[in-house]
Amino acid sequence: MFATLFINAEGIFSQKIPSLEINFGLSMPGSDMSGEFITISDSGYYNISEDYVKNNYGNSTGVSITGNIIFPLDQKRLLNFIFSGEYTFMNAFKQSILGITRQNNVVVPATYDNSFSGTTVGLGFGTNPSLGKDFSVYANSQMTLNFLSMSFTKNDIFRTYFSDSFRMGVKAGAGLTYKLNEEYSLILGGSYHLSNLLFKNVSSGYSDRLESDVDNLSINDDEGSFYTNLSDPSKGFQEVEGKKKNIDFWNINIGISILLGKSKK
Repeated sequence: MFATLFINAEGIFSQKIPSLEINFGLSMPGSDMSGEFITISDSGYYNISEDYVKNNYGNSTGVSITGNIIFPLDQKRLLNFIFSGEYTFMNAFKQSILGITRQNNVVVPATYDNSFSGTTVGLGFGTNPSLGKDFSVYANSQMTLNFLSMSFTKNDIFRTYFSDSFRMGVKAGAGLTYKLNEEYSLILGGSYHLSNLLFKNVSSGYSDRLESDVDNLSINDDEGSFYTNLSDPSKGFQEVEGKKKNIDFWNINIGISILLGKSKK
């Protein structure tokens, strides 16, 4: 489907001037994406938070790289078709969490790390009516296809993987461009991306329980009950009620826009 739309768009807009945008940015997690990954008990033990997966995903600021191919529908760029790809990696500046924990009634040192990433393909429309002037304003919106990946490690050995999850979402952005010359412009902008608008899911069966050092766990972003012992394995598996969670990001980007051709006069 995407290939067909891309080919059709190329033919329709071949008489206009398409452009390529490459952006690098910071990604700030929304409220359900952030939170504490590790909590410290009154005894000083470091354990995975009871809210992890249940109420949030314990992430911090990350980085993103985005590429957009833009095909104008008209000479004035009042309406443009956008085909985009993006990769986001959270916790880019987060250090490993060092502490102690209790395991088999023995106090042992513990090192924790967690990761969350998303690969996105988007289709949408935007406007940039003043492109070519020294300063111009742009805005866009897209429907997105998202492949989300999550994991955490303990003591750099025991790694727990959540299964890659497909979700559909929406993304909206706006910003400024500054003309450097006839072909290149500098971009400064921001965007909001809700990556799991559609296809949220919760795996409530005991066979889908969450435990450490295994693969293919569910991210459980929909409301509902599931079994877990991530926060305290010694207590056995507990049934918890997870809330519906938005997997969303606020991005601040800087990049370059390149005109790929010039209209014939």
